[in-house]
Amino acid sequence: MREVYGRPEFEVLWRQARTAVARGQVKLGYKAPDLAAAAAVSALIGRPMTAGVGTTIAVADLDAALRAGEFHCGLDEVLAAVHGEPAEFSEVQSSVDASRREWVTEILTDALSSAGLADRPWASLWIDHVRRYAKIPPERLQRPAHQAAAILATLTLDPRTPPAEWVSRSTLAARHGAGRRGLDRGQKLAGLVLRAAALAHGLDYPRGAHEERTLWERCGVAPDSVSTTVLCLNLPEGLRHVTLRDLPLDRVSVVWVCESPRVIEAAFEAGVRQPMVCLSGYLNTVARQLLAHLGSAVRVHADFDRTGLLLTRQVLELTGGTPWRMSGDDYRSALEQARAEDIDLPPLGPDPGPAPWDPSLVDALRAGWAVDEEMTLPSLLGDLIRL
Repeated sequence: MREVYGRPEFEVLWRQARTAVARGQVKLGYKAPDLAAAAAVSALIGRPMTAGVGTTIAVADLDAALRAGEFHCGLDEVLAAVHGEPAEFSEVQSSVDASRREWVTEILTDALSSAGLADRPWASLWIDHVRRYAKIPPERLQRPAHQAAAILATLTLDPRTPPAEWVSRSTLAARHGAGRRGLDRGQKLAGLVLRAAALAHGLDYPRGAHEERTLWERCGVAPDSVSTTVLCLNLPEGLRHVTLRDLPLDRVSVVWVCESPRVIEAAFEAGVRQPMVCLSGYLNTVARQLLAHLGSAVRVHADFDRTGLLLTRQVLELTGGTPWRMSGDDYRSALEQARAEDIDLPPLGPDPGPAPWDPSLVDALRAGWAVDEEMTLPSLLGDLIRL
């Protein structure tokens, strides 16, 4: 038995299990240190494990898995075989642990109360998760707990509400006394904030950089201030890629929004002087922040397809703007132009979504063809050049 369960892949599991038994805990925290450990423990308990991602395992479940295994013996026997002595419950250690858990609870509760968050539906779960998984001793928890609560009070934590304001992660950390790296991946403060954000949005704790980035963005936080850009023309002049760091820009009276960079390119070549913003198929964090704060009348055009209609709805909801050549008649004219010029159009696909600005567009789209924005370039440029 020792030959099988004494392998390096199980070392962390048995160490955590021994601690849990000694403290009288019903669950143990476990994070597989590598792929081999994740595979071994996964095979033992019959549950997927991911290297580097923390989880909990019920002591009773681990015991049952061992009893059903090759040697038909329980956890106590395995620990005794692996470590050379049995694991024993310590009343003194259990009492100390309970006292420290109460201390952690007091610190977190006070931090939430100071930030006005104590009554949030996720608050008690956050406290429980921090106690179980955060691995921050109470002696070092006071400052990051209050920083985390203060940061959380500024974030968008209602999953039904898109962020109205955006801030870079480094700026957010600096504002709350954590330095510009305080919310970088792996930082304890980042873990505290992300645990609460995940609970508030009804999500699992993020696994990996992509899930972290998505969760930050749901909360109105850009992972950085330079990697995400939006293509602009004449804001204030010429072509430029604007980043979050460049905002806010000077206000203009009207801004023309398109989906395709080809429209911006053609406008630049034609000498258009009107301010323009190109979404490139996605209303990203920079585009949202830019359009929300330009204080401009917004005119928006996009492809006549599912993505284009979604973008148009999003821009109109964000800015209260006006559709620009996005009516049923405009779609029909584009179809006639395609037929006249013998242009092949891609199929639209089922259910392109609503067009609340013009219900007749939904009826017209039953023709079943998608129309790229480039098809409508002559009319779009005509509007811009005449101004």
